[in-house]
Amino acid sequence: MSIIGKGKVLSVNVNSYRSSRKMPALEANFLKGDELLVFPIEFIPQEFPFPSEFKSFFEDLTIKGITAVEVGDFLKIGEVVSRVKSTGDREASLPKDRSSLVKIYGWKCEVVKDGKIKIGDKVMRFLPIKVGIIIASDKGARGEREDLSGKVIEEKILEIGGEIKRYIIIPDEIDLIAEKIREFASDGCDIIFTSGGTGWSKRDVTPEATLRVIERGVPGLPEIMRLEGYKFTPEAVLSRGVAGILGETLVVNLPGSPKGVRESLDIILPVLAHGINILKGWEKECGRIR
Repeated sequence: MSIIGKGKVLSVNVNSYRSSRKMPALEANFLKGDELLVFPIEFIPQEFPFPSEFKSFFEDLTIKGITAVEVGDFLKIGEVVSRVKSTGDREASLPKDRSSLVKIYGWKCEVVKDGKIKIGDKVMRFLPIKVGIIIASDKGARGEREDLSGKVIEEKILEIGGEIKRYIIIPDEIDLIAEKIREFASDGCDIIFTSGGTGWSKRDVTPEATLRVIERGVPGLPEIMRLEGYKFTPEAVLSRGVAGILGETLVVNLPGSPKGVRESLDIILPVLAHGINILKGWEKECGRIR
């Protein structure tokens, strides 16, 4: 992710049921799919005294430090990752005169990763990592098998604030797989995940297609996926998956099973943002994304 703004949570407000008035809290849990209303204090009129009366009155979150976002941006707030759905003014009544309305600028977001937000948490605005998904499956390409692995990749990527830029199901053909990797990289994908074709059958050619196009290897990723995957499934060590860099794009071979995909992504996703930031020149070697 490319961080383009940092801030801090000043107030958290929740209600016990949907139609009740929101009241101040030290922290709150938000679930995937929840609507999250965020207001920068920099745009709140002085008629709202803060924090004594104001925070018992305003919706969801008040933050400081970030004053501009665009639709499609991601916000990491505490443990929560959310995506900005709309921006604009929202009407609110004054604390001492409920009949008087003022317009306050804020953002409506959708939670894409569950978590807790508490007062004082850091807020980060970032641009999403653009991801391409290539499913290598003869049966999947013929419509004989439902693509469950690709759905797992999509789910996990959205949870970290990623964006699915390209998605395709193709047969296990080495030339076609290599062609699509090049095409996705040229189209601006930051990461390309392949799924399938890493086993020992004669039709399993995804690693060979990947090695044909990458310029530099990243052996640590498949090594740790096999090592940690062995703890769940001993057969994980049989995977021939590879990973490497093509231009400014990372290419990673994932297993073909949904279970293997989920386990592998749980292992490597925490470190990929840092790697992509270095690859793109967004971050120095010693920098860290938290």
